[in-house]
Amino acid sequence: MQKFFLSFLLIVAAKCSFEQNVDDVKDLIQKGQWDKAKTAVDAFLTKEKNAAKWEGWWYKGVIYNELAKNDQLKNLVPNGRMEAFNAFKKYYETDTQAIQATLEQHVRLFDIYSRFFDLADSQFVLKKFDDAFTNFKNSYLVEEYIAAKGYEYNNFKFPAFDTVLIQNIALSAYMAKKEDSAAVYYKKIADQKIVGKDNVDVYQFMVEYYSKKKDMLNCEKYLHLGRELFPDNDFWYQTELANTNEKDKKALFAKYEELLSKYPNKYILLYNYAVELFNYAYVGDNKPADYKEVQNKIEWAAKKSLELNTSYIEPNVVLSMHFYNKAYDLQEEFSKIKGSTPADQKKKNDIKAQIITTADELIPFAQTAYNAYAAKATLNPMEKGNYKKVTDYLSYAYEIKGMKDKAAEYKKKLDSIQ
Repeated sequence: MQKFFLSFLLIVAAKCSFEQNVDDVKDLIQKGQWDKAKTAVDAFLTKEKNAAKWEGWWYKGVIYNELAKNDQLKNLVPNGRMEAFNAFKKYYETDTQAIQATLEQHVRLFDIYSRFFDLADSQFVLKKFDDAFTNFKNSYLVEEYIAAKGYEYNNFKFPAFDTVLIQNIALSAYMAKKEDSAAVYYKKIADQKIVGKDNVDVYQFMVEYYSKKKDMLNCEKYLHLGRELFPDNDFWYQTELANTNEKDKKALFAKYEELLSKYPNKYILLYNYAVELFNYAYVGDNKPADYKEVQNKIEWAAKKSLELNTSYIEPNVVLSMHFYNKAYDLQEEFSKIKGSTPADQKKKNDIKAQIITTADELIPFAQTAYNAYAAKATLNPMEKGNYKKVTDYLSYAYEIKGMKDKAAEYKKKLDSIQ
């Protein structure tokens, strides 16, 4: 009986000691003596039997979270907010019914999330991107935990997928020049196929990121995805062109044809194709073997571009230059006929008629460009160069047609363009 009695006394003494220690911690919390409360709860949790119960973890979470908010005391726990979160997680593990937290609607977890988020937001504004990245990540870590538990506060619940927060994490990483980290979070958004004009940059980033990594499989994956979700964006075809060897004209033109089948209404793509064809046909000492075929494609691409956007000036310039070159070719052909036979004369007359027809084709495009440039209050250097070209071509075309006054008019205008 005596031995049982001693054991009973020991158990009661231990229980009293446990309760007294918790009461000490609670009393210090009530007094707002957070530094002393920290010392007390840390000492309390050093005992294995205490660490197995919920009380110590709950109060540690409360204390460390309050210390993190206190400018005078936060240095006591440099990572106090995250330690508070980890303490609350231990609390939920040891008190599976979470009675204490449920009574408060789990508000302390929501508070930790909010503090991390607000801190990150202010750090981002101050361009402290490394710190913002860390704290946006922390807020997301807490949010994921809350969402997984299904907790809500005052009828607020986190979304199943928080696009805005993930964007903030990724952007902070990107601004901190941590592209690998940014890719981790942008990938989350892209893989969810999130649309909206604010998210197109996500897919563009993923394409560029994998392109730089020489991971063409993933590059193509996100290129296809971006094109599917944002079909009107020019980035996708521009990227495909950039990944094509521009020195290999056969491959380059094949890529243009492929892209035009995917993007038949992209007037800039058509214009760029016309420019590439123009340079291939006319720039250099030797004409390509498919010269005539390329000339036809120049006309088709530039005219199609104008059909899609009648206010676009540049295709008019390309067509003016193209018809000027065609007229020049015909004049060279004319000059090579040295004979005076009826056949030679007929050939000359036929070529002369073709030159005049070519001048007639040139004039409307050159005139449209001329009018557009003349109407501008100021011209940048490229525009001024084009203005001079089309003015010169108009003078040339009217000279060919024998309209001396009109030719002189544009020659005078050309001389006046400074």
